[in-house]
Amino acid sequence: MPSLEILSGKHAGQVFSFAGDAKIGKDDSCTIQLTDPGVSRFHAQVRVSGGTVQIEDLGSSNGTYVNFKKRAKGDPATLNDKDIVFFGRTVSKFWATAPEGGRGGVPVELLRETVPIKGLTCPKCQQDIEVELAAAVREAERVEIVRRLGLHETDVPTLQRLLQLAGQ
Repeated sequence: MPSLEILSGKHAGQVFSFAGDAKIGKDDSCTIQLTDPGVSRFHAQVRVSGGTVQIEDLGSSNGTYVNFKKRAKGDPATLNDKDIVFFGRTVSKFWATAPEGGRGGVPVELLRETVPIKGLTCPKCQQDIEVELAAAVREAERVEIVRRLGLHETDVPTLQRLLQLAGQ
């Protein structure tokens, strides 16, 4: 059964499983109710059709992101196993089947393979520059993850839990 495991925020550690369509937001009528400040009353909608799960932002004020890419209202995104989904500042991980005892973790490789660095050479000296660029991408990943997760604003227990999950 598809699930969303909440990795940060007020609902960190909770796993919400759903067999069919699910509305996400603060409202009492939502299937997945998230009461974090950055979540709208009706934030997003998950639709299950056959083996496909799609998510669509419902015009939320803080946006819905799938793997760091903001989704526009009315522009559904197909969710794949282990995708990271942001609802405002609430970070979750999508599981195609329910996680066993919570498998969490924030993948630090989300930005990798979005920058073509394999086989690049310096145009002046013809030296391979892949290693240097890979290090720069890893640093950019760290900065982006800190920014997106709001770790600079996170309380110590939540930060420690995220670091523990990231090490798994």
